[in-house]
Amino acid sequence: MVQGREITAQIKEALARNPQGLSITDLVREIPVNRNTAGRYLEKLLISGQVEMRHFGMAKIYALANRVPVSAVLSISSELIMQLDSSMRIVFINDTFARFLATPVHDLIGKNIEYSPLVTAFDDLFDGFLVKVKAGLVGTEWKGELAPAGGGIVFSCRIAPTALDRGQKGVSVILEDITRRKEDEKRVQKSEELYRSLAESSQDLIFVINAQDRVEYVNSYAAAALQKPSEEIIGSDRSSIFPPDINRRQEASLRRVFSIGEMSRSETAISFREMTRWFDHVLVPLWNPDGSVRAVLGVSRDVTERKRSEETLKSSEERYRRLMEHSFDAVVVHKNGIITLANQAAVSLAGASSPSELIGKNILEFIHPDFRDLVRERIAAMTSRVEMTAVDIAEEKFLRVDGKAIDVEVVATGFLDAGTPAVQIVFRDISRRRELMETLRMSEEKYRILVEHSQSGVFIIQGRQIRYVNSAFARILGGIPDDFIMHDFGEFIAPEDQDWVLERGLSRQRGEAVPEHYECWLLRRDGTTRVFVSFDAGLIKYQGNLASMGTIRDITEQKHTADALRESGEMLRAVFDSTFHFTGMMTPEGILLDANRTALEFMNARREDVLNHPFWETAWWQGNAAQAWKLREAIGRAATGEFVRYEAELQGAGNTTTLVDFSLKPVFDSEGRVRLLISEARDITKSRRAEEALRESEDRFRRIFEDGPLGMAIVGRDFRFVNVNRMFCEMLGYTEGELLTRTFADITHPDHLDKDMAEIKKLYADGIARYRTEKRYIRKDGSEIWGSLTVTPLRDREGCIISTLALVEDITQRKRTGK
Repeated sequence: MVQGREITAQIKEALARNPQGLSITDLVREIPVNRNTAGRYLEKLLISGQVEMRHFGMAKIYALANRVPVSAVLSISSELIMQLDSSMRIVFINDTFARFLATPVHDLIGKNIEYSPLVTAFDDLFDGFLVKVKAGLVGTEWKGELAPAGGGIVFSCRIAPTALDRGQKGVSVILEDITRRKEDEKRVQKSEELYRSLAESSQDLIFVINAQDRVEYVNSYAAAALQKPSEEIIGSDRSSIFPPDINRRQEASLRRVFSIGEMSRSETAISFREMTRWFDHVLVPLWNPDGSVRAVLGVSRDVTERKRSEETLKSSEERYRRLMEHSFDAVVVHKNGIITLANQAAVSLAGASSPSELIGKNILEFIHPDFRDLVRERIAAMTSRVEMTAVDIAEEKFLRVDGKAIDVEVVATGFLDAGTPAVQIVFRDISRRRELMETLRMSEEKYRILVEHSQSGVFIIQGRQIRYVNSAFARILGGIPDDFIMHDFGEFIAPEDQDWVLERGLSRQRGEAVPEHYECWLLRRDGTTRVFVSFDAGLIKYQGNLASMGTIRDITEQKHTADALRESGEMLRAVFDSTFHFTGMMTPEGILLDANRTALEFMNARREDVLNHPFWETAWWQGNAAQAWKLREAIGRAATGEFVRYEAELQGAGNTTTLVDFSLKPVFDSEGRVRLLISEARDITKSRRAEEALRESEDRFRRIFEDGPLGMAIVGRDFRFVNVNRMFCEMLGYTEGELLTRTFADITHPDHLDKDMAEIKKLYADGIARYRTEKRYIRKDGSEIWGSLTVTPLRDREGCIISTLALVEDITQRKRTGK
């Protein structure tokens, strides 16, 4: 039926272009149909009165008819056809229409439609239908849709002026059942929402390029990568987005898919914005009904990190050996306790002459007896695990080759060397540091007694080096005293204050006169958290040299409070002016008190042009008296405390109009009286257009789900699989039918199931927006794989979660290599 309507429309368009008329021979040159098809549809148009035919010699000439003749109402199709005379009596009705009314044809002929079963069948639509019929009798044609209440049927309706057999005026009514089409449109819309959610939640670059080399669609992730809004990219030439060298490669790949109609996959390096990234490209053809390629769906995934990992893996051993040989720290590697590698720093620290004196010996020979049991336990724990493990910095005692004990600081890391567990030990001699620390501790004991329990942070700084801090100072900057002693004080000063604070301290130590009290920003040990402090400092002599000694107090909260009070007025104005909606404030009587920048710029006006005027008299509502009156009535309702909302058209600069979602919200005082009215208008023009575009993309999003490089599944509220794609089946070794009989718990490793269930419950409770994790899955054959999982909710029209969308990437290889 859809194809029939298209052919009928093509015939009428051709005849409209040729008002003098066309023969069948001329017509088939204009449109792509054969003579038999053209003749059959011309006959239907003749019968329905839409086309007239005249003889020119032996030829039949067809032209569009100005009026519909009596023959237009013959029963030739499944459409419902009826003809009325000027008194609105039924003079003809076909069997299809009579069956719809459940009344024999002979009982309907001659009846006035106001006293016919049509009244009951159309119910509350009948009055409007009657108005259109009367208009048809005076020459006005009408086309539209009718949906009788309770019938579950939607009709496409045409009411046209008709010349009856004896020349009297009449009207024809033609109804076509379009219920199925409407249901299909609803299904398309629901499918659009599903696959748009899939595309928009993907971390891949997804786009569609049509045969004219223009961008039909781009997802938000790709738009963000290109640093352009989606609406600016869609509809533009593909060549305008990338540099020429990238365009040439893309053009060759796209041309191949368009020409042979096969999916293409490749990996390429792309350089733009002074960056080079590797992408895995998948190009999939999208088909026209005639079998030609209409457009190409592209999915590009950033694999730069994987490529870098591969390159890193190739050269990691060489880099590791270079690092070891040039390291100032001593490094040894042992397997099962036997030393297999030692750098020159380790040889020197052990008092040996060459690595050969260490390699092949048991590491325990160089461990002080007091620490050997601890080291044995550590070796056993680290070599029993397949994944990399590490031991935090520890202080122990080692033995040199000559038997002398030395204090060392140790970091041990377990790893796999050619598949065999090994342990790397990095250590340094801290004997001298221990001696210095002990001397320092004794010399400063008197200061600690005085200041250790102070609530203010106490410090001693010599040059730029911190020589002493108390517990309060360390607590303010997020650590313990040892985290700061012997460090450069500049590390803990915010960049904007660093130069002048350090210079002031050095000037004081040179004996110059500088203020003793000031305020500045310091940084906590994490390097990012800022603390605003009150700083008091004086000059002392410390260990024979001048130094700065003083205190700090954390006054961050006071600073924030003061700044907030000072900026609150500016912030409120900025928020009011920065919102994308048109926002205004008015008295309960409708006198405009303020309007934000968005609203003013929309109609190119100044605040003084509109303030203190009745809102309905401002330029936004000029040119539409009905809307201005409706606004005035809405303000009256809002002034009584009612929240009012409706759709309206606003007048903008240059006679432009915009469709908006308009609302009036009353603001009450403490006694419940309305003190202000807040108006808000949201531009919904683009959303209306987007609804139309949404219905045109079902095929491209379905292909994303079916042919995408990630495993994808839709899971119902009962945790059963509703839909799965090919990649998901291949990852788990199941067929689609087998997975659809299972729940996600059936394929989840028991170690991850409790966490999964807890996070999914949070998702359904709207506690989180989405859920991401790495977990193990159990394949059909019982083997395990690792997957990176992203779970996104799918909602119905009311916003309730009806199912979830799961995207799974196989990361088993990454987990095995530890990259």
